[in-house]
Amino acid sequence: MPRYNPKHYNSRAYKPGHYSAYPRERHPTPRKIWRYTAAASCLLLIFLFLTTTSSSSRPAPKETAQPIDPFGRGPVERSEKDDEKPRWEEHEGWLVPFSDTITKNRSIAVLPPSRERPFIYTFYDAAAERDDQVKATERRLLQIWKRAWRAKGFNPVTLRRAETVKNPLYEKLKVVEDQNAKLWHEISRWLAWEQAGAAGALVDWLAVPMAFDNDDDVLALLRSDESTSITTYDGLGSGLLTGAKASIRDALEGVIDSVNLSASKSLLDILAAEIISTKPQPNFLAFYSSAVLATHYESISTTLTVSKAAGLASLAELITSHLHLTFLNAFSGIEVHTPHTPSSLILAAPALALANALTTCPSSPIPNSCPPNQRDCKPCSPSSSLPHPIKITDSYANKSTLFTINPVPHPYTLSSLLHPSSILTVSHIRRTPTRDPWVRSIITPSKPLSGLYTLPPFKSLIARSTETQTNLYLPAEDESAWSNERIESRLGFELPTYTPTKYSNRDLTALLAFAQREEGEDGQLSITQMKTQRLILMRSRGALGISAKRRGENREAVEAAGGWHLADLEAWGFVVGMGERRRERDGEGRGSAIL
Repeated sequence: MPRYNPKHYNSRAYKPGHYSAYPRERHPTPRKIWRYTAAASCLLLIFLFLTTTSSSSRPAPKETAQPIDPFGRGPVERSEKDDEKPRWEEHEGWLVPFSDTITKNRSIAVLPPSRERPFIYTFYDAAAERDDQVKATERRLLQIWKRAWRAKGFNPVTLRRAETVKNPLYEKLKVVEDQNAKLWHEISRWLAWEQAGAAGALVDWLAVPMAFDNDDDVLALLRSDESTSITTYDGLGSGLLTGAKASIRDALEGVIDSVNLSASKSLLDILAAEIISTKPQPNFLAFYSSAVLATHYESISTTLTVSKAAGLASLAELITSHLHLTFLNAFSGIEVHTPHTPSSLILAAPALALANALTTCPSSPIPNSCPPNQRDCKPCSPSSSLPHPIKITDSYANKSTLFTINPVPHPYTLSSLLHPSSILTVSHIRRTPTRDPWVRSIITPSKPLSGLYTLPPFKSLIARSTETQTNLYLPAEDESAWSNERIESRLGFELPTYTPTKYSNRDLTALLAFAQREEGEDGQLSITQMKTQRLILMRSRGALGISAKRRGENREAVEAAGGWHLADLEAWGFVVGMGERRRERDGEGRGSAIL
């Protein structure tokens, strides 16, 4: 109906009604509402399908793709020079929960300031004439000596004839070489010791630290470098000498004025009593001198008189077995800490291989023998209480009587194992209700504390483990961290029976059989599930940039896992940083050329 216009219509003839002047609003019918909703839903489903298909069909990055941050926090710009930069930084505020608050760089872990390793010296005359086989066995003994002292926190240094010749007193004492060869060898040691300059004790390379008690007074003295006068120790003779450089020079100058050089058997016999002081024999040191071998290890002493090379080889095997036996006597058991088992059981594979080697009785040329400083030890044999049992546990027991091996996983690795049905995505990570599950299992398994409270105690635990030698924390994905060289450097002795796991089917079967013997693990896993866990671990190693295969894969999920589990990521980065510092600065795991 046309609108009312007074110009055309007479008001009396036509007047619009109320509803015509003010028409009602028209609302869609329920049928139309349903049609609109269905159309919108179809369009949304089509859009989601297209985006999902395009992302899944995206080609995987090539091996030459840009590497990601090793701490799992997304891609970073790298150059060849960056490979030479350390992934750690020392700072007084290392107990801060998150390192990037100090470094402003999330790829650098903040570590505690390291202590300077005190020097410990030994003397070896490589220029002396001897058989090649003898030299080879002597070098092995020197390597045993060096590894054991380094594990105790020292910087072992082998002095040679070159240091002896450089000493200004060398020309004045050289006349002794033709008069008394035995005394000259001892004088050469002292000349090289004085020439070394830096403070440090002089130790025979057959004197090895063999104890897990770090409270020994003499051991504390060697670490403090506070010795002044020359000191010997009962029963050790020249096996252990401590003293300041000035005292060593005074003693050597006193030897020059002595008139009994040709008749003296020992340098200590020449020096006056006011120059040399004597203290009780320390408990931590095992000295395999000729007298000790003749008294307690007669078979080796006899072999040395027949064939020096064969005798030294047996002695090296004996010392290695005694170092291993000392470890077994120090602990009552070994625990492998792997939270969230059986879903993450594959993480226990390298730790279990190490635990089996540690609990295997060492072979010895003299079975059931004890170190010279531990005559009442417990020999390792099938009939004795050694070796100790191994246990896989998901809860950490902070006991000094237990040696714990802790594989530390990256959050992406642990999250992938907890969601094995498909490749881990950002959506899976964000739907995870519990954050930082690994750190919580270490520090507060029963208390819901955040990373701000759990990380400082965890970092303190890692820092103490280097001194106490009661546990190992190693990145679960890095196979090089579990190599023979690096493990033996941490422990301080060889493990001839240790072979790092290769994650073969045989290794998986052995791990599964061991887990099934544990309480509560029977029947929960199959070999197929273990192979799936192995595949997930290999993919994770590539995604983290540890292995070349699948490098840089699934970067978005790696970054998301690190961001969602910040405390777990910080813990993993701290462990990686500590290992890198030991490897780069302390030479852990490197074949050291002694000669």
